[in-house]
Amino acid sequence: MEHQQEGLLRIGLFSRLTAISVRMLRHYQEQRVLEPAAIDPFTGHRFYAPDQLTRAHWIVRLRDAGLPVSEIGEVMANRGDPERLRAIMSGHGERLAGERARLNDMSAAFDRISAYLRESTMDINVRQIQMPAMTVAARRRVLPSYNDEGDLWQEISQLMARSGAVLTSRDECVSGATFLDPEYRESDADVEVWLRVVAPFTPVAPLECKEVPARDAVVATLVGSYDGMPEVTAALGTHIAAHNLRTGPMFNIYRVTPAQNPDPAAWVTDVCFPIEEA
Repeated sequence: MEHQQEGLLRIGLFSRLTAISVRMLRHYQEQRVLEPAAIDPFTGHRFYAPDQLTRAHWIVRLRDAGLPVSEIGEVMANRGDPERLRAIMSGHGERLAGERARLNDMSAAFDRISAYLRESTMDINVRQIQMPAMTVAARRRVLPSYNDEGDLWQEISQLMARSGAVLTSRDECVSGATFLDPEYRESDADVEVWLRVVAPFTPVAPLECKEVPARDAVVATLVGSYDGMPEVTAALGTHIAAHNLRTGPMFNIYRVTPAQNPDPAAWVTDVCFPIEEA
């Protein structure tokens, strides 16, 4: 027989009053976040004190803000320590900002799906050409992601100014990025950016001066924003397979860049794979 617990609330009623399911109340008990005031020794039924309602309501607020149970417990245990509370909440705020950025990226990708679902009308000319020999200033580094390529361009610009490297004329200017990993990487991407220069120079480390020999390559040109890259790489892959080519690391040559023209429709990028002998 269940003994009456005077002045206490049965778990079902406590659940109703706090908007916390009985299942979650049991979970909070296991995690020592919110423990019953009493447990009937015969039936195991849980009872809560009225003054636990306020604690439960704070737990709900923290839960709705996305804090994990472990941190909810820390917040409730450190309500008298403002410095510790600020540290916990600041850490969670940073996580939310990261998640917000991730969701924004997903939303942008979702908005582009309709374009991907339509049959491509892009005229993609895949050809095999010989790239001329050239001298380049190069900066190579492992990046957190491919989206961080811009950091390398800032670095190479500063290093070239310190090294006294002279770019070729506007008509002959060539800039690009080489992706040196044999496969696509979600993180820690090995990338080298480079610019054609007039003559060899003495570089300031970590800038390098390289002589790039003439080489054959299979090339396709992307006109427009980088959203069209899947169609271009699909055409390149089809050509490489059809001609049984063995290729080296992919590189892009940026003919018209966002820095030169902010309109994505004006961007021009040669997507290239050097052809290696079998």
